[in-house]
Amino acid sequence: MDQLQIKDLEIFAYHGLFPSEKELGQKFVVSAILSYDMTKAATDLDLTTSVHYGELCQLWTTWFQESTEDLIETVAYKLVERTFEAYPLVQEMKLELKKPWAPVHLPLDTCSVTIHRRKQRAFIALGSNMGDKQANLKQAIEKMRARGIHILKESSVLATEPWGGVEQDSFANQVVEVETWLPAPVLLETLLAIESEMGRVREVHWGPRLIDLDLLFVEDQILYTDDLILPHPYIAERLFVLESLQEIAPHFIHPTLKQPIRNLYNALKK
Repeated sequence: MDQLQIKDLEIFAYHGLFPSEKELGQKFVVSAILSYDMTKAATDLDLTTSVHYGELCQLWTTWFQESTEDLIETVAYKLVERTFEAYPLVQEMKLELKKPWAPVHLPLDTCSVTIHRRKQRAFIALGSNMGDKQANLKQAIEKMRARGIHILKESSVLATEPWGGVEQDSFANQVVEVETWLPAPVLLETLLAIESEMGRVREVHWGPRLIDLDLLFVEDQILYTDDLILPHPYIAERLFVLESLQEIAPHFIHPTLKQPIRNLYNALKK
């Protein structure tokens, strides 16, 4: 992909763990590589499809100086986060933040941190069977948006019977396709935080829930950890999930089953 490189922007600011760093300040140096499609900017002279690097450097300087942080990791992360928010056309970003005057009292040239993030597409299943179910789904989607998760597509809302053998009210279910720069484990943490914020209490396994947010796919990633399994292990067993998926992404290939969603849906529907 096309790349814009900004190298060694110097900014004086007041970040650091020691009180003297927050009082006296010091020099920081920012470099970054931003990846995005430059075709329209190059051929149509359309500045709206480009990144104005002068304005971006000014934004970085403003963001950098408007607060103080203990760790340069925090500063670098926030720069990446706010750059993605300000420039939706950027698909990937690698940012290095140098601290050449680090107070280590040793012959050190510089220390730095580098954060590298790429936007990814993911699919999230939503469900609710308590209170105003459809309103709960809408609220969860708005909370995703508020956290910088871009909603690309929304399936229709389905009324479905409970899954898992627990007697309870019917569910309102849907699936959304999103774009996010958050790594899969962080995306899951974000979804769990939204559930908690909305008041979900986990008392009965597969029991009633105000809101349920399941991470189904993150592109073609295959993960198996104590906290996250990708793809979600029950996708091929849940007709309501496949029905919503095939509405918005019928040709998406399941990374482990190696079949398009429409085939999995048709097979389970029989």
